[in-house]
Amino acid sequence: MCSAADNLLRQLVSEGLDYTLTASGGTATTLHLRVRGLTPETEERITQCLNGIGATLQIEGAEDRKDA
Repeated sequence: MCSAADNLLRQLVSEGLDYTLTASGGTATTLHLRVRGLTPETEERITQCLNGIGATLQIEGAEDRKDA
């Protein structure tokens, strides 16, 4: 599931998106994204990219640190 999400987010990454992605759950998967510099516009674009992947999305901002 994470590989599919990474592939779908490739365009945003080429535009500077910096995120970490983890998944939890079994049949009801939740994708947890921590995004550095998260804005409402970025969150909307991420949601549009991952809409229909069959997982619940949890998107939150991350501190602007490399280890966040």
